[in-house]
Amino acid sequence: MSNYSPSLPLVLSPVNGFENNQTILEVVEQNLKMLLLTSQGERVMDPNFGIGIKNYLFEQNDIQTHSKIEVNIIKQVREYLPYVEIVDVLFSYENNNSNIMSNGLLITIKFYVASVGILSSLTVEV
Repeated sequence: MSNYSPSLPLVLSPVNGFENNQTILEVVEQNLKMLLLTSQGERVMDPNFGIGIKNYLFEQNDIQTHSKIEVNIIKQVREYLPYVEIVDVLFSYENNNSNIMSNGLLITIKFYVASVGILSSLTVEV
């Protein structure tokens, strides 16, 4: 069993000290999620890191905002996660999905990691 990195948030484990990511996919998903949730200026020594998805919380839920988010995701992933290729960014919101809370937004990022041949997706609710 491989241990690639500690999983976040840190949780104590009697086996390894802390719970760990066991697969490359778990590591990539965690890195992508950290990039999405970190606001620019929040990371020490790298003020440009992060998409800051929560900064879009009170923006209009329309195509223009979705386009800004998608462009920011692609730009940040190219810069900070060059081993990840964004295949598609999909948006689901209250009008087209009844499972989403009022004024909520689901962002699904389909990605490909060529070096290990992984095609997967990550969904984040805002």
